[in-house]
Amino acid sequence: MVNKLWCQEAARKWFYKKDQSLHSRLLSEPKCQKHVATWYLLYRWLIFMVWACIVVCSIFEFGSYKPMVVYDKWPIYLTNWDLILGVSQALLGGFLVLRRWKLQKVSDFDPSALMLGLIDRVYWFLYVVTTSIAFGVTITYWCSIFDPRIHYLDPLNIMLHICNSILMIIDFCITSIPFRLRNFWWCLIIVFLYTMFSLIYYFAGGVDKNGYHYIYKILDWKKPVQASLICVGEGIFITILHSLMCFLEKVKDRLYLKIDKKLGRPYAETHMSSVEKHADIV
Repeated sequence: MVNKLWCQEAARKWFYKKDQSLHSRLLSEPKCQKHVATWYLLYRWLIFMVWACIVVCSIFEFGSYKPMVVYDKWPIYLTNWDLILGVSQALLGGFLVLRRWKLQKVSDFDPSALMLGLIDRVYWFLYVVTTSIAFGVTITYWCSIFDPRIHYLDPLNIMLHICNSILMIIDFCITSIPFRLRNFWWCLIIVFLYTMFSLIYYFAGGVDKNGYHYIYKILDWKKPVQASLICVGEGIFITILHSLMCFLEKVKDRLYLKIDKKLGRPYAETHMSSVEKHADIV
């Protein structure tokens, strides 16, 4: 009986959506402030420029010890899908912060009156997905794909498979963007799409930049059982990463709360800010 009630309560909290206004301010202000300062505006666009530079270096292989110049193969790699996600969310993030920065110059501007529009929702989706995918790409590459006999530990490799995660870690620590457990399926959409793409690419006779009939050796569809298990395992791994980010967000909230108290910020103000920033975005 107790277990049944517990499951019902867990399900209610999982699927229940609070009947309150949505706060798009979460997507456009830093965790440490309730407004957009000039430093944060510059930071958001700096992040975008870094992502854009990595994309350019990836396409033209700047920083590679052995460039192969095979531009037509660039879109087939999950690493580059992650780059597209990263630069897209950074661009939208910069736009939202710029819009908020301009709006708050109006004397009667109330950030709590902001409504969650399509651009806000797309940005939230891209940000959450990019975070988990970036960590997944980094960990999977260095644990399962990197081979010192054929891969170089050059600046380009570091940019593609380390800097992507570093950028998301920095962003995670500074921004107020929420993670919700029930949104784990967002990341699985990317996993599913890439799985379908790799399968279609294989049957279409596609090869990687070295001429092998697969994109990644561990994702070789000549071995369908192994490839299928890899895809399922990656889906589970991405879900775990997303859950971990949800947990780390709670840790971050507590740390910021403690910092606010040490800085002498009134507890009531800190508590109200915390409650406001935790309003569900659905």
